[in-house]
Amino acid sequence: MIAADVVYLRPDTAEEAVDAWRRHAGARYLAGGTEIATAARRTAAFDLRACIDVKRIPEANVHEICGGCLRLGAALTLSDVAEGDSFPLLNAVLRGIADRTVRNRLTLGGNLAGLLPYREAALPLLLADATVLTVAPGADDRPPVRQERPLRAIFDKRLVLAPGELVLSFCVPLEAPEWPWSHYRRTRTGEVDYPLVTVAMVHDGAGIRFAVSGAHPYPFRSDAVDARLTEWFATRGSEEEIPPPSAAQSEPDSPTAQGRGGLKSNTEPQARGGLEPELEAIVAALGPLRADARASLEYRGALLKNMIRAGLEDLA
Repeated sequence: MIAADVVYLRPDTAEEAVDAWRRHAGARYLAGGTEIATAARRTAAFDLRACIDVKRIPEANVHEICGGCLRLGAALTLSDVAEGDSFPLLNAVLRGIADRTVRNRLTLGGNLAGLLPYREAALPLLLADATVLTVAPGADDRPPVRQERPLRAIFDKRLVLAPGELVLSFCVPLEAPEWPWSHYRRTRTGEVDYPLVTVAMVHDGAGIRFAVSGAHPYPFRSDAVDARLTEWFATRGSEEEIPPPSAAQSEPDSPTAQGRGGLKSNTEPQARGGLEPELEAIVAALGPLRADARASLEYRGALLKNMIRAGLEDLA
């Protein structure tokens, strides 16, 4: 149980939410509330004196095309987003997170702002160069300030927000959902499990974009890795070692149909033709990999190599 008394607040606007945060010490924004409730039950050291429910805020629930972008509210549940068809890569990634019952509570903004190291919903948004709309308390007694900034500008291993700053929505460029994509996810046990490695890749017409979760204690995208993969992809594109799409890939219901999907969550992509030095260099460029009770860094490295190879073959 939660030991302390908690004040529950339910503002109707973003400005009311920020004002409530300013007036209540120990206040936290809440949408799904899964991590907040768990942390508060586990230890009295978790400072929770007020919950500010943001689910009534209109901007946090938007799911529409407006202003030349696909606008996704931060309070949308993962199920709400995954059931649509507006961003296929994001839909595929979200369907791999937890089970349906849990996804009915988890929110898009909560997944990115959470404390868990995986935060897989960040991968498609980072690849799409999405922007994020936030509102933060103004200096002194000034009105709250709204800002829209590139997600990558405020995502350094996690969302870097000012005290009291609230994420309202994400804006995805309209061309991003149309890019060819690939998604692979590997777990230790079954489909409903935290990932050992999740890889998402797209071809934006100019080159490869790559993002990974599970291999590090945070989601990861690097321009340097993108450049290496783009160069390698261009070189391999003229070689015969990339096989043509298999019959399974050409079937409409296949998870890898048209090079636009990954294997099922507990299926490991198979390497073909050995691991080239370039592939070893790309994995090395990702930096030190994570090692824990779930998997060694060597195993995660092997998964990454196979997933990168399979992803490039999907996009070829």
